[in-house]
Amino acid sequence: MAHNNTVLNQMLQLLPRHVFEHQVETHASQGPKPRKLSYWSQLVAMLYAQLSGKKSLRDLVFSLGRHRQKLYHLGITRSVKRSSLADANKQRPVLIFAQTYFKLLHRLEAELGRQPGPHRVKIMDATYVPVCDSLFPWADFMPGNSAVKLHFLLDADAGTPQDLQVTSGQVHELEVARTLSFTPGDLLLLDRGYVDFAWLASLHRQGVGFVTRLPRHVRCQVVQKNPVPADAAVLADQTIRLTTVRSRNRYPETLRLVQYRDPDTGKEYVFLTNRLDLAALAVAGLYRQRWQIETFFRWIKQNLKIKSFYGTSENAVLIQIWTAMIAYLLLLWLKVRSCRGWSVLELTRLVQNLIMERCNLWALLCPRTSDPPDHAQLTLFNLGGAR
Repeated sequence: MAHNNTVLNQMLQLLPRHVFEHQVETHASQGPKPRKLSYWSQLVAMLYAQLSGKKSLRDLVFSLGRHRQKLYHLGITRSVKRSSLADANKQRPVLIFAQTYFKLLHRLEAELGRQPGPHRVKIMDATYVPVCDSLFPWADFMPGNSAVKLHFLLDADAGTPQDLQVTSGQVHELEVARTLSFTPGDLLLLDRGYVDFAWLASLHRQGVGFVTRLPRHVRCQVVQKNPVPADAAVLADQTIRLTTVRSRNRYPETLRLVQYRDPDTGKEYVFLTNRLDLAALAVAGLYRQRWQIETFFRWIKQNLKIKSFYGTSENAVLIQIWTAMIAYLLLLWLKVRSCRGWSVLELTRLVQNLIMERCNLWALLCPRTSDPPDHAQLTLFNLGGAR
C-alpha cells in the first residue's frame, strides 16, 4: 500500500513553506523572536483550528496532542502549548499572515489563468461580528456594544477576496473605500451605503465603473430618455443630472438611471451607474451579482472560526481572521483541482472529517489520478448549500 501523508499535509503543499518563511524574514523583526513556537507551527496550528472547527485554544491544543505522531510531517517539531500559541497570536506581526494570504491568492489566480488587469467585476461590502464589550474594548461600535467590522472587496467571478480590512464597528464603509485603489476598467457593485458623490466622481475620473442603488433622498432631472424594450422588465432607462447644489458640485457629470421590476417578486429597483455602454438589463443583472457577497458572508460565518475568537487582543483577532481567509483559499483551490464537481461546503465537511487521516486527497477529489491535476475549473464561486 502506498504511503500517504495526512490531508492537512497535502493541503499545505499548495502553500510552499518558503513562501511563508520569506514573509517571516521580511516582517518578523517587528515582533518578538520566537523561543518555543515557530511561526510555521503557529500558522499550521491556526489553519488546523479553522479547518477542523475547534472552539477554543484548549480544544485546539488537546486535539493536536492526540495527533502528536503526525505533527512532524506538518513541520511542527515541538508540542504546541496553549500559552505559547496565545502569546504568539497576541504579539507577532499580523502583516506576515496578511501577506501570506495575498501570495497564496496570486498563486491561485495564476493557476486559474487570471491575470491582474482591468475589466474585473468587484463587489464591495462590510459585515459585523458582534463581540463582548468588556473583553474587546478596542472594538467600539455603540454605547454598550462592541463589534469587529470586516470590509471586503470580492472578485465577482472567482469569489476570492481581493482586499480585506478589519476595523472596529464604528468605522464607516466609506472611510475604508476611500483608501482603496482600483484599475481603470474595473466595475464596482455597491450598496447604497457607499453613495458619496465626491467619491463616485473620483472613481469616474479614474475610469472605474460602478453600479449601485439610487438613495431615496437624491434629487435629479432627466436629461434624456433611452429606449426600453417593450417585453423587458426594465421600466425606465434615463440619462440624468443631479439637481441639488451640493450633489451637483460633487458629481457634475451625467449619470444613468435604470428602473427595473423583478419578474419573480414584482419588487421595483432603481439603479444608478456611470456605465452608459451597458444594456439596461445588464445593469440589473450586474447588481444581482452583489448577492454573492451576502452568500459569502453567511458562508464564512457558518463554516470558519470568525464569529468567536481565541484571543481578545486586536492582534490575535486579526491573525485569526487572516488564517481563516488562508483556509478559505485552500478550500477554493481544492475545488479548482476537483474533477467531481465538489462544492466548497462539501469540501469543508470532507476536510473537517479527514484532516488528520492518512489518505490520498487528490484521489478523492479526482478519482482518475492520484496526483494533483494541473488543470483548473474556471467556475469557482459555487459555495453549494450556503443559502
